[in-house]
Amino acid sequence: MIFKPRHIKTSSIEKYIEDKVIFSFMSENIKILEKDKNIFDMVQAELTLKTGKKITQQELFSHLIEFVISRKDNFFGRLSKLPLSEKEKKKIRSIPCDMGVNTNEEEIDMIVYGAKR
Repeated sequence: MIFKPRHIKTSSIEKYIEDKVIFSFMSENIKILEKDKNIFDMVQAELTLKTGKKITQQELFSHLIEFVISRKDNFFGRLSKLPLSEKEKKKIRSIPCDMGVNTNEEEIDMIVYGAKR
């Protein structure tokens, strides 16, 4: 059986995996970009400084996975909806927005062009 935190419900995907895959405890190498590795190392160091406890890369990776799973709708939404389509961009641009500031054409010209037109 695949280990998962108690707060995560078993999905049909997990049941499929449990039926089709023999789970074993072994490490697997993954290739990551150097910039991502540097960021990962910085997060590990910052966490160590903030908590006063050393956390292994394996523990940090597990925590990151749990974090993503707990917010997977947001995470998947970001990945699947970018870049925005022209239709979505147009929809966003059409939303009126009152910022509570009164402006006139001269002020807008100064901000946009740096001078009156």
